[in-house]
Amino acid sequence: MRYIRFVIIFLCLIYAHLVFSQISHGGTPYFLQPSILRASSQSFFVEMPPFDLDSILMEDSINEGNMRGSFRFAHKFYTHIDLNDAVTTVLPDGTTVRQIGIRSAGAYSINLLLRDFEVPPGGKLFVYNSDHSFVAGSFDYRNNSSGKILPIQPVAGESIIIEYSEPSNVPFKGHFIISEVNHDYRDIFKAGTEPGPDNNSAYSCMPDVLCSDAAEETIRSTVLLIINGNVACTGSLLNNTADNGKPYLLTAVHCFVDDEYAAEYPTDMNFYNDRSGTVVAFFNYNRPVCDANIKMKGSEEMSLAGAYARVFVPKKDVALLEFSDSLPSYFNAYYAGWNRDSTATGNHTNIHHPSTAVKKYGMTDGALQLASPLSTFDSNSFWKVPYWKVGSTYAGSSGSPLFDENNRVIGGLNSGASFCSGTSPNGKADYFSVLGMSWETGDSVNQLKTYLDPQDKGVMQYQGFDPNQTNPVIRLTNAQYTEGDSLITNMLNSPDKGYVFGNSNLQTTEFAEEFTVKNPVEIFGTYLLMPAMSFDPSSVVTISVYTGDSSPEIKIDSTRFVPQYRNYYSTTDTFIFTNKTFTVPTENFVVFDKPVHLKAGNFFISYSINYSATAQFCVYNTKLQDGSQPNTAWVKDAAKGWVPADAYDYFKPVKTSLAIQPLLRSRNDDRIETIPVSKAGEFYYERSGRMLTLKEPLNTQGQAVVYSVSGQLLEKMPIQQGQTMLILRKRPQGTIGIVRISSDYFSCVGKIIY
Repeated sequence: MRYIRFVIIFLCLIYAHLVFSQISHGGTPYFLQPSILRASSQSFFVEMPPFDLDSILMEDSINEGNMRGSFRFAHKFYTHIDLNDAVTTVLPDGTTVRQIGIRSAGAYSINLLLRDFEVPPGGKLFVYNSDHSFVAGSFDYRNNSSGKILPIQPVAGESIIIEYSEPSNVPFKGHFIISEVNHDYRDIFKAGTEPGPDNNSAYSCMPDVLCSDAAEETIRSTVLLIINGNVACTGSLLNNTADNGKPYLLTAVHCFVDDEYAAEYPTDMNFYNDRSGTVVAFFNYNRPVCDANIKMKGSEEMSLAGAYARVFVPKKDVALLEFSDSLPSYFNAYYAGWNRDSTATGNHTNIHHPSTAVKKYGMTDGALQLASPLSTFDSNSFWKVPYWKVGSTYAGSSGSPLFDENNRVIGGLNSGASFCSGTSPNGKADYFSVLGMSWETGDSVNQLKTYLDPQDKGVMQYQGFDPNQTNPVIRLTNAQYTEGDSLITNMLNSPDKGYVFGNSNLQTTEFAEEFTVKNPVEIFGTYLLMPAMSFDPSSVVTISVYTGDSSPEIKIDSTRFVPQYRNYYSTTDTFIFTNKTFTVPTENFVVFDKPVHLKAGNFFISYSINYSATAQFCVYNTKLQDGSQPNTAWVKDAAKGWVPADAYDYFKPVKTSLAIQPLLRSRNDDRIETIPVSKAGEFYYERSGRMLTLKEPLNTQGQAVVYSVSGQLLEKMPIQQGQTMLILRKRPQGTIGIVRISSDYFSCVGKIIY
């Protein structure tokens, strides 16, 4: 099977209203105040037992040589470490701080899975290593979920500390259990780069999607999946005949099964629903520039966690999930169309994440046949791709979509023997599930038709759905890196030292890129394209938005760029969240706490740095092919203020643009000033039918969240654009619920009685 063992991923920098995503919400752990907490004794740590590493490595070598094998990097300890067993400190203001230490001798890193996770407003959870060089968190009530599961990313070292604090006046006491401790025995933090044609021969025949003929909608619909903390696969968003943006995702059943050699896969939907709750999905993990000289990693910040199992047909290896959260509009996701016909002619393409690499492209022009890869599965229930004209598949590609010539999904990758032989495919076959074979199964709850054709249209194929079609999300850039412009890093001339647009002996600490828009816009965040460099993780970088007619004048918003990122390494198949080292060029996406609203005209996005004689930070600038293009880069001088880069005489003036690319879309002027917030009376509740009705539909996707009067999460549901009615779960009569309806532009709160 084309999947790989993998690690739980950290989700960061996502909208705060996505409460079931593994999102970091910032803050400062108490360990930074050593006069308050000093828990560090040997007895403070819970020790994991030893294990036979030689035997595990032998098992790994056998599995990796089998078509159905995987790549494992960590040994899993099942634990039951309760928060109530933590070392407890009560601070003078009544805040209670609990700490738990975990040590696993010889571990290169440790990652965790928390269960029974539920914390109140005010509660904060951090995880950091014992030398305090890396901090994950905070996690708070916005990370609560119906499944009460929270995965924590790997933290380097053999000893880590879990810190949970809550004030005295919380509505209920927070609680969680550490149910899994994963010991990394492969060293996932060792130096390495994201897999790519330049450093891994396994990908030499696989073009990055940006450098291929891949259609935009196929790229936007394909996502990287992490399941159960140790399996990586690929999946694709699918549309349904209601065109309502329900977040359905197609992948493979075998990605969820522990024993890939089992003759029979589990049939209990509770098993699959539990595993679906551990799913983490990465959207838009693509290489940002097609440049043979710069193999840049894509940004990893657009992520969601948690899904429900909708359809699992083991004998046909078809799995359909529904994400627990609706997708933020700035993800710019596309819901692919589908084709359930049992004939397949013409060109077919495959978009996939081999070994968690950026999206790769494959194409075959041969006729597809019905076949079976193994006796484990039903006969003639799979498409056999006899060869690839371009590309191949690899471990981690499992579940990836096969698109027909109309860019509609016809199935997901099951297994295969293809690989790259130099820059050409080896001519071996791969196998994909057939979508139509699981359309009707005799079980209306466990069949694709129920979810993908809720309108009962009975069609054989259906078109895709773009929720942003009428108002596209745009990545704005002043350079054209696929049309002649190139990324460069200007350095100061001797005797000066350092970056022209970063740390240097000139001690210039803020730099900006100028943009012009003809209509009002909202900015969701910004991309930063950054070169390899030496960076101090304790340095502070701030991203700001300015307005001004001729230079940056009025700062209207700022957010901190936390110098951490998710990375992965081909030797360990891992996709991790760690301190920025910038050992390879990296794209980063910084999301603002809320969209920044701007009127038509000029605006500027800047990054400011703390001056350091040793730490480094900069963003790529651009060598412009067309000499007539204007300069758009700015430097802030301590004495002169903001100066255009082509007029700054402290270094050789340079006409350029900075590799800063805001993500935005149009807005109407009247909507900028009239966003309703915290209004009551915008919905009503009909008790007999448990029907919650909005007086007006939302203009974008949103969600409804119901809390008890004590602040406990009772229910959460996505609201699609234009939707006005929701059915709430049954509760004991007389139960009081606090309902919050929210979207990017709207928030209202009210009380209901069940």
